[in-house]
Amino acid sequence: MIFARIVYCALAMGVLAGSLLSLMQVVAVDPIILAAEGFEDDEPSDAGTGHGHDHDAGHVHGEWEPEAGVERTFYTVVSNMFAATGFAAVLLALMSQFWSARRQDISLGQGLLWGLAGFAAIYLAPGMGLHPEIPGIEAPPLADRQFWWLLTVACVALGIGILALAQARFKVLGIVLVAIPYIVGPPTHEGPAFVHADPDAVVRLTELHMQFMMVGGAVNLAFWIVLGVSSALVYNRWLRPSG
Repeated sequence: MIFARIVYCALAMGVLAGSLLSLMQVVAVDPIILAAEGFEDDEPSDAGTGHGHDHDAGHVHGEWEPEAGVERTFYTVVSNMFAATGFAAVLLALMSQFWSARRQDISLGQGLLWGLAGFAAIYLAPGMGLHPEIPGIEAPPLADRQFWWLLTVACVALGIGILALAQARFKVLGIVLVAIPYIVGPPTHEGPAFVHADPDAVVRLTELHMQFMMVGGAVNLAFWIVLGVSSALVYNRWLRPSG
């Protein structure tokens, strides 16, 4: 019964939180991405310059991708809803697991802390080693980035959980887990971040990249705050054991 409630609640929260995230992205993030893509389109072709641009971080010719505009927005909204549903399910399951014995409500402040923990594990910690990327940026191989991202999320999420919920004698393990990804070190790219032929374009792309990191961080922080607080409200209303 509790599992079904978690699934239904997560689906509803995923639709709402995913829609909110999509709206913030369309308003604040998409204009930065589109501006960067404009510089990518202005680059000379490989045949005309004799130089190649490594598109490992960008598109692969012949690979399908949604058209700019309505189609891209549609797929963004759908993917955000799926992601938000998954995150909400994890938060609600963890709240039910660790709070049910107390038979108490989760306060809005505690819900905020749950949301901040999610933001730290999913966005902030990986972003400290691998900065969010905009079109046209040079980056390490995709497989290396994916491995380090997964390692970081797993270690930091588990480490935060141990620091917050485990007994005092185990908390040093939480610190060690949080540190492991940075001891291993993120993959790095040798050379400049942007290799556009126009120096003015490189300056503008660098500015756009800084804006993208700041705005993207703010958008994701707002998303996780909403998800954490709403998870607390949903838990109190539909998932908390009575008594």
